[in-house]
Amino acid sequence: MKHIWQWSRSAISYLAMITTATLVLGCVAGCSSSTNTIDSTTAGTDSDKQETVVQLTDLKAHFIDVGQGDSEFLQLPDGKTMLIDAGEAASGTTVVDYLNSQDVEAIDYLVATHPHSDHVGGLIGVLDEFDIGEVWMPDASEGTETYNEFLDAVESEDCEVNKATAGEQIIDEDAGYEVAVLGPQSNIQSDDMNHYSIVLKVTYGDTAMLFTGDAPAASIVEDDPGHVDVLKAAHHGSATGTDAAVMEATSPTNIIMSYAEGNDYGHPDQSALDAAAGASAKVYSTAANGNIVVTSDGKSVTVSTARTGDVVAGVSAEEKARRESEEKARQEAEAQAAAEEQARQEAEAAAAAQAQAEAQALQEQQAQQETVYLTPTGEKYHRAGCRTMNRTKNPIPVSKQEAINRGYGPCGVCHP
Repeated sequence: MKHIWQWSRSAISYLAMITTATLVLGCVAGCSSSTNTIDSTTAGTDSDKQETVVQLTDLKAHFIDVGQGDSEFLQLPDGKTMLIDAGEAASGTTVVDYLNSQDVEAIDYLVATHPHSDHVGGLIGVLDEFDIGEVWMPDASEGTETYNEFLDAVESEDCEVNKATAGEQIIDEDAGYEVAVLGPQSNIQSDDMNHYSIVLKVTYGDTAMLFTGDAPAASIVEDDPGHVDVLKAAHHGSATGTDAAVMEATSPTNIIMSYAEGNDYGHPDQSALDAAAGASAKVYSTAANGNIVVTSDGKSVTVSTARTGDVVAGVSAEEKARRESEEKARQEAEAQAAAEEQARQEAEAAAAAQAQAEAQALQEQQAQQETVYLTPTGEKYHRAGCRTMNRTKNPIPVSKQEAINRGYGPCGVCHP
């Protein structure tokens, strides 16, 4: 019995040890699992509680002077960046240099408003120089060499491409500001690529800016943009993009036009400037003012320009040709009139000279026929009554010519 008890105690002790070890291992494994779950839950709870807070700063819109074209660079309040168009292909370097001057490393949103070369051409160079997040473009295509090169550049960069239509948001208001697509409408059918222009409204606090590409005035009005502090005039300030209806639909405080001075399109049109004046809007242009920067703090906007200058109406190539033709005709008419006047004066002078010559000839003829008097012994001919003939009783009358022919000279006293 002793041995049995001893074995039983040993067995019990052994079993107890095994049980304890099992419990310990189980406890360790369970705590580890429980700890991971808590950590995960805690982490999840902390993540839920610690919402990412982005400190918003000023919104800056840079209107880059690219000559006859459009390019706008936006530094958004949360630090993101957006580039809208970049002018012709030759302007790509200008835009790249400007972005570098702003210490831009990447572009979060690249917007090609429509396929025309004076808007997308420069984007080719931009795509080659900067990392691009998203590309936004309208659902339209134009088979030009420049636009095809742009599409190839987008494809080679493997960018996320979005087709923009009215009602979409590139950035929603949860960001603390909003970039909304107001146009083009989804039902557009036109051969004119301007009708497909992306129209963006950027709203930050109490301020708003409208970027219109080359959208026609009727399309902008249809988009129902509401009041904006800054209106980028559509189509470089042409009559087709800026009129009284657009002014009424946007009631802009500031209008910015992008075009080249002396362009052949007549931008900006006088009617667009008249419409802006009717809305009491302040007008700036890249041609007159160079690069323009608009800053919004969410309450109001300020505008700074590279230089001062007056925005004046442009003259189209057709109007230039008409004016040049009129000026040429005017100059030719003046030259013809001057030539005719000179000819008249020369004719009058010739006639006067002729008359004078004839009068002189007649006078000389009459003078030659004049009767003079000779003395029997003298060598001079005299007028009648010459005092030198007082002692001559019978002066001889002859014609002056005869006296000359006979070798007589004129009297020095009477000067016949």
